[in-house]
Amino acid sequence: MKNVKRYDVIAQSGLYIGIPSPENSANRLTNWKYDPKTQAWGNELGYEKFFSNRNNFGDFGGINQRAIDSLYCWSQHNGAKQSILFETNGRLFEVNGSTESFDTLLTDRYTPTQTDPPTSYSPYGRYLIISNGLDGPIKYRASRGGSDRIYDLGWRAVPGTPTARGIGDPDDVPRTFLDAQSNLINDQVWRASDQTWQGVTSGVADETSRYSYKVSFVNEAGSESPLSGPSNEVTYTAKSVTRGGTSGVPKTGIIVDIPTGPNGTVARRLYRTKNDGSTYFFVRQINENASLVYTDFFDDSQLGSEAPLPSESIVMPSPAAKFSAAFKDCVFVDGGYMDAQRLYYSNPRQPDTFSADAYFEVGTREGGDITGLIPYYNSLLVFRETAIDLIRGDALNGFTLTPFIQGIGTTSPSAIVSIPNRGISFLSKDGVYLITGGLDGGADLILNKISQGLEEYFDRANVDKFPQACAAYSGKDREVHYYFSGDGKTFNSIGLVYHFDSKTWSERLDFPVKSISVDKDGNFICGYDQNDVYSGAPTPSINTPAKGGLFVISGRRQNGYLFTGVGSNIKEAGPVQSEFRSAWINFGDMTIKKQVKYVYLTILTAGNVELQMTAYKDRDWGSGTNLGDLKLQRPDHKDQSVYDDKDYHWDTTAFWEDKLLTRLRFDCANMSCSEFAFEFSTTDKCEFIGYQIEYTADGTKIIGGKRGL
Repeated sequence: MKNVKRYDVIAQSGLYIGIPSPENSANRLTNWKYDPKTQAWGNELGYEKFFSNRNNFGDFGGINQRAIDSLYCWSQHNGAKQSILFETNGRLFEVNGSTESFDTLLTDRYTPTQTDPPTSYSPYGRYLIISNGLDGPIKYRASRGGSDRIYDLGWRAVPGTPTARGIGDPDDVPRTFLDAQSNLINDQVWRASDQTWQGVTSGVADETSRYSYKVSFVNEAGSESPLSGPSNEVTYTAKSVTRGGTSGVPKTGIIVDIPTGPNGTVARRLYRTKNDGSTYFFVRQINENASLVYTDFFDDSQLGSEAPLPSESIVMPSPAAKFSAAFKDCVFVDGGYMDAQRLYYSNPRQPDTFSADAYFEVGTREGGDITGLIPYYNSLLVFRETAIDLIRGDALNGFTLTPFIQGIGTTSPSAIVSIPNRGISFLSKDGVYLITGGLDGGADLILNKISQGLEEYFDRANVDKFPQACAAYSGKDREVHYYFSGDGKTFNSIGLVYHFDSKTWSERLDFPVKSISVDKDGNFICGYDQNDVYSGAPTPSINTPAKGGLFVISGRRQNGYLFTGVGSNIKEAGPVQSEFRSAWINFGDMTIKKQVKYVYLTILTAGNVELQMTAYKDRDWGSGTNLGDLKLQRPDHKDQSVYDDKDYHWDTTAFWEDKLLTRLRFDCANMSCSEFAFEFSTTDKCEFIGYQIEYTADGTKIIGGKRGL
């Protein structure tokens, strides 16, 4: 006797390709979003141009535009201020939203190859540190205008050497001997009313004084440069003079020619030895970067603290850093391509000042080169090719380098993502991992692989192009997007999305993402993988795909743009194709034949759009049975009103009605199988939640295997 049975998937789970697979999972889930309020998968998504008011790509059509090599949205002051920076064709730009254009910040920058990592962006206080491993690392400051927005990271050279002018005898002409009163030059050289003769040299006749100077620069970040070399030594033997009937030994000031500092210098510090000494002491901070001469009247008792040791500030030890991170008030940078296993760190609160011994050598343990840096609670994660290390401690008590994981690492620095209240997610060659927990308060730092069931995608991946992979997290959508190259393609052809609300995956297909970031509102901002509207390109044909500059992944159901055939004008392309394919379902026993009667799809009504379903049996995707198509309306009720192009107006004949939960029944005509699956694809609006399958089974076993000869 046949018993009618029912198989229920109340809430559809995400993508899982494997054997065996969870029966509520999807074998294919392409171009869908998850809604935690309804537990439904909807396809209201697509991508549109960044400057939405234009009928073309605007300034992205210029000859200087190609593929977007790197992109970063930097939000400050809780989103009150935002800077969007991107690189293309060797130039660094900043988006000017008010004029729907962008400003050039730097030119002649290195353009990464197909296997180079893109430029790295890392916030440090009011600066954004930008580095790529070949151009010198820089600091960008959004609050300034013009060229003052860009500064070098680290001091690139020792300051020029100051020159101390020689001292002649008192009253010589031209005068090189200076009397002073209260630190001011006295035009009368000496007056009988002076109580104290102030100056650098000795007040004892025939006593010789010897002095030398050094100088350093201070920039707006508060960093002090290395000390200059010592100036020439100036000597003077004190002499007694008689003026107006009074005799005495006047002291003199010393005139010092001082160098100016590089862009960003706000002050210079002058240091001097005491008489006949070799240790330098602070004289004066000169709070400008323009004057070329300073006159020193301080005697030895008025000098300040000792000058920094030469080892306390050195020339930038990594002038071509690839990666940087802010941790415990210090800037950490790698050694670049030439020193890829060394990690340097700055003095605390001085991002440009590096000490001679402030570095770690990670190459003492296996794991390969440094491939990324990211702070996580009280640790700095140092990603390497096949390992992850930790920096712990602080500048006061000392930093320590300890191993965390061996055998798992990343070569995709732009696919390391910090997820608030979740952890750090990163792309490795065999999948996606999530680091959670911590090392303080008895907690443990835990590494979990979260891409189970997606091994097929990583088997297809182009490992050599993993440095070009990119990822970003949106708190608004609660999604992490990963894009990387596969199937021999030269661009990022595979997109995977992790939905934190359902803890499942879906696939993004035909989204041309080369670089990705998230703006202050949680929108995914992306850079195209090519630009086909630049000057000198062939005249675009009508209805061919159009790409250029930046775009936004949004709820607008369009698959980018097409050329209109008129100049570089573009028009909207059609909606993206969304596809769902169920897992193979054996109803608990794959050895027994079943007769599948109906598939009930649980949906939210979407009007008169139609949905067509195809059924498959016994793991044969090559041939399916068309189950027909049905409108997304409730079958046992009056059709809901539809808001379409024909009735695109608000009056008594057109209504915007709420979507309603309903079930569509597709007839499978007693399909006989041991395992069953179904699929549907659509470019129309659709939201589905789950499904039910009605079937019968009378205990008939599957056919026995074929015998050999």
